[in-house]
Amino acid sequence: MKKFLSLLLVAMMALAMVACSAPAATTEEPAAPATATEAPATEAATEAPAAEATTYRIGVLMKTLASPYWQNMAAGLEAEVAKMDGVEIEIFGAESEDDLSGQLALMENMINSGKYDALCVAPITPTNLISGVVMANQKGLPVVDIDEKFDMDALKEAGGYVVGYATSDNNAVGAMAADLIAAAYPDGAGVCIIEGMAGATSGELRRDGCVNALAAKTGYTVLDVQPGNWDRQVALDVATNMINKYGTELKAIFTANDTMAKGALQAMENTGRMDILLVSTDADTEVQQAVAEGKLVAVVQNPTGIAVSCVEQAIAAVKSGNAGSLDATVTDTLIPAKVYTKDNISELLG
Repeated sequence: MKKFLSLLLVAMMALAMVACSAPAATTEEPAAPATATEAPATEAATEAPAAEATTYRIGVLMKTLASPYWQNMAAGLEAEVAKMDGVEIEIFGAESEDDLSGQLALMENMINSGKYDALCVAPITPTNLISGVVMANQKGLPVVDIDEKFDMDALKEAGGYVVGYATSDNNAVGAMAADLIAAAYPDGAGVCIIEGMAGATSGELRRDGCVNALAAKTGYTVLDVQPGNWDRQVALDVATNMINKYGTELKAIFTANDTMAKGALQAMENTGRMDILLVSTDADTEVQQAVAEGKLVAVVQNPTGIAVSCVEQAIAAVKSGNAGSLDATVTDTLIPAKVYTKDNISELLG
């Protein structure tokens, strides 16, 4: 009997253990799926990544950084670009305004560096950078012309093109010089003109503007026109020869830039002819002082305005994907000049 009760107890315990090991029934309902209108788990998960700011890198090649005019242009351009968002520039210049091959080598290096989105270049002559422009065109690099205009026919013949151009209204600069001469000599005068390098468009336009404006007036004779090569010593020699040749018949000299004006002024001082009216183009620090002393008058360009316009045109070309073409027509952007005499040179001094 005891044995039977023991076996019965063991059996009951085994059944209890089996019952405890069975999975318990659940009464929980499954969670409802999230609907499309429910808020996401985190706000950050749906935010779009911020777009990276675009920086435009423009390479600027000037004629030279040894001349006050181009130094002023460079300084003014850097100051204005510093106010712009997303624009960086690097400025280069040849050793002098007759370093034609050196300037071309600089342009080729700028192109090969791959650093720039566009180039702004001021050729020393209308043709010395043509091969550089063609090289830039082949790489899809927009080129804007600063101040000295390319020979567009020669450029096109070589297969090159630019997307923009800005300069002074050089014809108007020459005409303004003629007006200054006419104001000083209302009854007429003999005039000599010292232009820049032969074939340089800016010097030719200033020359022609003066010649044509004088021709439209009564009593004015252009006695002589000679190139001064943008050089002080050359202009000194040219002006000396003019003074000695024409004597008192010579009443006024117009020079196409400041550097040559300083040479002409030296010639006037050397020959004792300070009665000649000297009209300069631009006014660096040395010429400003001479204007204040009444030794000459000046038609002053806006080099900063010219350079800024070119950089703006370059950026617009990059943004629009316009690298130019042989068939495109380029509009000349002309920046006004201003006359300075001893009466208002205080605005400019320094």
